Amino acid sequence: MRYHNTAFGKVFLMGHMVPFGRTRGAAAAIVILASLILSGPAAAGFGEAFELYVAEEFDKARRLVEPDAERGNPAAQWLLGTMYLLGRGTDENPKAARAWLEKSASSNYPPAQAVLGRMYEQGIGGDRDAEEAHILYRMSAEQGYADAAYLLGRQYYRGEGVRKDGKQAIRWLTIAADDGNADAQYLGARILLTDEIVRSNPEQAATWLADAARTGHAAAQLLYGNTLMLGLAGDYDPTAALDWIEKAANTGLAEAQLRLGDLYNIGFQSKPDFKQAYAAAQLRLARAHSKGAGTKEDPIAAYVWASLSALQGNEDAFELRKRILSRLTPEEIEKADRMVESRFKGRANAGGES
Repeated sequence: MRYHNTAFGKVFLMGHMVPFGRTRGAAAAIVILASLILSGPAAAGFGEAFELYVAEEFDKARRLVEPDAERGNPAAQWLLGTMYLLGRGTDENPKAARAWLEKSASSNYPPAQAVLGRMYEQGIGGDRDAEEAHILYRMSAEQGYADAAYLLGRQYYRGEGVRKDGKQAIRWLTIAADDGNADAQYLGARILLTDEIVRSNPEQAATWLADAARTGHAAAQLLYGNTLMLGLAGDYDPTAALDWIEKAANTGLAEAQLRLGDLYNIGFQSKPDFKQAYAAAQLRLARAHSKGAGTKEDPIAAYVWASLSALQGNEDAFELRKRILSRLTPEEIEKADRMVESRFKGRANAGGES
């Protein structure tokens, strides 16, 4: 089955709205679009409306697409629904958006199913229903829509609308990541850097992170920089690491700016102390996971990062590790200690700790 990684259908990803047609070339989007929409006069009319939308001539696009939508063209219904959703060429109207997207989705149109699923997941234009969102994501993903595969994998990872399932999460994220979806590459890499829900695969994680970082995905740039700085995926390259972290910081990502500040504050530009840099970075990650600041609250991950930092002599990390211990079961502590041992040995083999 062919998977389509289409920017024009990606309206909601990573919790915010993205105007479609911006993240990839409009010409490429229109080529992919041709394989998804209907053929004949209705498709031709919609294609012109879509081109006008990409050119940001929203009023003209809406006037041209409305007749096709009324006649039942699912692609036109999807575009009109999206315009109502984003307030392009018309006033923002989530209820009208959902109505048009439901018409399109009922014709089994993959982009509409994905966007409508996101509306159900967030409760936009009507009631929130994570289970209905799951059904829509799956219908879209099974037709080859890569953005829906990402959203489906994320649901399995989080356990929202469906029972949490690490194998299913990585299955769908892999489909989307291999098709170039940067969000899927980032989340998949986060999963594969640990043994949290599936067996770790740091080499694959590094490949995905590198791909996502090159597209400008700020969180991936930061995580890729950290993997290079700490040797988490085998490669140890502090110079490249700093470059990627700077790129992420320049996007305005607060966590990256803080990370960069830590590196500079310990003298990275003159007499860098990489051991202190690693420890400071690890402590920062431990605190983020402990509080759920900028990432999911995860006491096991917090314990792992605090332990790694403490092993390098960071006294604050020792104290944080003690506080986190009380939140973990004996089984969780045993699991976390194995992760710490594995990472610490891996870091030593990569040329770090001796």
